[in-house]
Amino acid sequence: MAAVEPHQSLFARPLGAVEKNPTALKLILGGKLRELRTTAGLDPADVDRRLGFSRSKTSRIELGRHGCKRADALAFLQLYGVADEGVVDEFIRLVEQSHRPDWWHSFSDVLSGFFQPLVALEGAAERIRTYEPFYVPGLLQVPQYTHAVIKAGPGRLLSHEAVRRVELRQERQHQLDQPDAPRLWAIIDESVLLRTVGGPEVMRTQLRHLLAMMERPRITLQIAPLDVSAAVGVGTGVTFLRFALGDLKDAVYIEHLMDSTFSQKPSMVEEYRNMLDRLGACALTPVESAKVLRKHLEALGGPQSS
Repeated sequence: MAAVEPHQSLFARPLGAVEKNPTALKLILGGKLRELRTTAGLDPADVDRRLGFSRSKTSRIELGRHGCKRADALAFLQLYGVADEGVVDEFIRLVEQSHRPDWWHSFSDVLSGFFQPLVALEGAAERIRTYEPFYVPGLLQVPQYTHAVIKAGPGRLLSHEAVRRVELRQERQHQLDQPDAPRLWAIIDESVLLRTVGGPEVMRTQLRHLLAMMERPRITLQIAPLDVSAAVGVGTGVTFLRFALGDLKDAVYIEHLMDSTFSQKPSMVEEYRNMLDRLGACALTPVESAKVLRKHLEALGGPQSS
């Protein structure tokens, strides 16, 4: 059984923003334990038996679905022949950081389970690519627009629940203000601009906000004309997450009416990434998109700049 060479980190590069994201850390640590187990020539059932774990505990930890305790992590590393003190200390430090609550836990009362994977991981991404056929992307919405979208959505919400969901969306947006914020590339279907969500004043505020956000160097916004979005055929909201670390696989989030699909399956991720590539290549350039936004703002009777 090969041991890790002295002073060799288990991780390819500094984790950066990922260290502040407990969900991402669980996935990375679980994936690293899976690699070590495979190298050691063991299967999950072997590990469960040798370490006295309950059935499938190893698999749950490797998938990031179950937090890894300090004692369990030490037992894993010893079994897999990881003996270097520095490597062990680094791993245990990250295990302990993964136990901290995610920021979104305080919104668990209004956070739908199917939406949780995206909220949990988008802050750890290096790049977020998103296409929205119906509304302005959540990360670019102003509070008034968000409230109108939520009130028009399926189900009947109490007033305080709607307010809490608006607050959740605003907290998500704060991730774009961080020094290590992900790059955001958003493509909006032209039909979104034709829907006066919340009334003319709300829509004017929203369009001015989009123009202001386009001034940020880490944000790219494109408008997809109706004929373009019809030809590419995405048909639903899609968000693609790319992580800087090889230890965390790219992911795709696909929206449906009452639920969603979140996948890190390479074939599915690649299919939707290619779709976004085609859509971005056919959509208006950012400069052209800004002109279209100003045109719609003028049609609503608002000034072209904030």
